[in-house]
Amino acid sequence: MRKSFIAGLAVVVLVALAADPASANGAPYTGKQYDFGGTVTTINGSIGTVDSIASSIASSTAATLNDVAAHRATLPYGDITPGAGPALSLYPGPAGVAASNWYTATVNDQSSFVYKTTAAKTDTNREADTSWTSFSFAGSVTVKVTAVGQSGLTGCQVRPQSAAIATSFAGNTCTFTMSNPKNVSVEFAPNIHNPIAHPMLVFANPPENDVPPATGDPNVLYFGPGVHDIGSGNVITSNRTIYLAGGAWVKGAFIANGPVSNVTIKGRGVFDGKFMDLGDQELNKNQPGMIDIADQSSQNLLVEGVTFVNAPRFNVRALAQYTTIENVKTMSWWYSTDGMVAGNKALVENNFVKSNDDSIKLFWGDQVTRGNTVWQLENGAPFMISWNLANSPANFHVYDNDVIHAEHYQIQKSGIFRALHAGPGTPSRYLFENIRVENANWRLFYLAVDNNKWYDPALGYGELDQLIFRNIHAQTNYQYPSIVQGIDSTHKARNVNFVNVYTDGACQADASRFTIDPGTTNAVRIVRSTDGSCWT
Repeated sequence: MRKSFIAGLAVVVLVALAADPASANGAPYTGKQYDFGGTVTTINGSIGTVDSIASSIASSTAATLNDVAAHRATLPYGDITPGAGPALSLYPGPAGVAASNWYTATVNDQSSFVYKTTAAKTDTNREADTSWTSFSFAGSVTVKVTAVGQSGLTGCQVRPQSAAIATSFAGNTCTFTMSNPKNVSVEFAPNIHNPIAHPMLVFANPPENDVPPATGDPNVLYFGPGVHDIGSGNVITSNRTIYLAGGAWVKGAFIANGPVSNVTIKGRGVFDGKFMDLGDQELNKNQPGMIDIADQSSQNLLVEGVTFVNAPRFNVRALAQYTTIENVKTMSWWYSTDGMVAGNKALVENNFVKSNDDSIKLFWGDQVTRGNTVWQLENGAPFMISWNLANSPANFHVYDNDVIHAEHYQIQKSGIFRALHAGPGTPSRYLFENIRVENANWRLFYLAVDNNKWYDPALGYGELDQLIFRNIHAQTNYQYPSIVQGIDSTHKARNVNFVNVYTDGACQADASRFTIDPGTTNAVRIVRSTDGSCWT
């Protein structure tokens, strides 16, 4: 992705050019295939097997989208299409919730409350806090974010760069126009590289639609603006809607004690899990998640629009069949705070995930994951394929996502795309494509059948099979090579394909930036289009 940066007289404009790869992006390819035992074969031409698998995955998951939408349409208050307006909805700061001391914000010259969450795992977190503001709009708006009392700032930019939002900078204020809803990071030069001590986020939501009434529907639990202290253990039941209005701050967590159906959790308010935080990594592992629907026989779930902060454990575990997680925002600090995981047959779309454990877990099949933005902290992975899975999930289409930061710096097996598969299952048929990675320099891929201290080898091992990474654009160089390995000669990583992967300043066509174990892998292909259309 190319950008032009025009600076002059205290004005900085960042322009990100079109994010889509060139349209002519396919065969013939050139590259290498690495097979079991160390055989290396040159590829010049088509890769029909890979293209056929990719088309099959895309077709299967497109049908899944239709199934999920059909179920979602039966939910009371389940419509996720943007509402008609108003043109701008600003939300009040809840009484007793302190405003950020680092930033102020206006939208169309009207004040928009700026929140702040403080880093909790202070022994490893290299950030001090995160500030954010949230509003809804239709049409276009002008946003101004001012860095308060910060000296030496020289400009600003908005990530993800694929949003192509131009900025101007003057007097410590970053000004930009938004014409589409998007969850973005506003960054002030020179503080635009990991770690950023005081990040600032803007959650620019679409207008709400299908809003439940504050009173009159006994199946609606409605939280209006202000602070609500309800604690943990709140039970989710079937045919229930939980709504958080903009300006609501709910100190609470919800759990389903068995299978549930037809559940909607939505709004523009905030769930806060700070009250559950025991201040200790090991103790927090026993704390509940913020939304916990663990029974996989559950059906028809929507989580939309809300923000989760300060979770000591995971944020959204939604293992129902026919799940939609749409425009959800998470910010959390501990090694055990996953962002989100959905059940079989799911859509995970347009979310912003800032987590220290895995941001998006891809553990149950028939799933589309698209339009998401990830800011990864030091522990987990933006896209986690497996962690000791006993099942064999299949059919994932993960596309048009942005990783704007990955703060990996000490955990050796970290990577943007990661599988630490020590389970007996065989995860397969993952299609990752059109994914952009901006500020990351540790490792791009770590894909392994790999034992760990949390797994009993007596349970046996599976394999990794049919993984496709196509049109991946990583802007930076990586400290460590990408890893592809199985655990032994019968439990391999196989049919792993890297097609037009741009990293370390080049479109890859061999294993020079990879470590591939010849004794535990088979059919690992690394190719680029010969017409030069690799996304550079």
